[in-house]
Amino acid sequence: MKRYLSLGVFGLLLCGLGFSLAACGETPQAKLRQTVFDAASVYHVAASPMPDVMAGKVPGVHLSDEQKALVKKSSQTVVNELTVLETAIQNNNTLTQTSVSGLQSALLSFQTCWAGVKAGTVPDACKTGDTSK
Repeated sequence: MKRYLSLGVFGLLLCGLGFSLAACGETPQAKLRQTVFDAASVYHVAASPMPDVMAGKVPGVHLSDEQKALVKKSSQTVVNELTVLETAIQNNNTLTQTSVSGLQSALLSFQTCWAGVKAGTVPDACKTGDTSK
């Protein structure tokens, strides 16, 4: 998971320092790649407390086995999407807007599910993957 953060930070540094116009999103592919790096960073930050919460080490947050399973499934969906896209980036393959949108949707679903479960509810997004409910 640490590599997700470092890739996103690396991309942001490139943009901030101006060393590479492509890294800042000058081309459609560069923009899609930057979106993947940003999503990976967001996921890493959001998921970082998961091990402690799952282990019952966070006071006031107690998850049932069903809640844990839903969160793990939602998290795994994001990891699967990230893995496919990061592999494509490493192999210099073309990314599609559809595949990046799939990652964004999975990330939003995970964030909704994770926030709800930590608050003691099970949002419909946890069960269906649909974040509009």
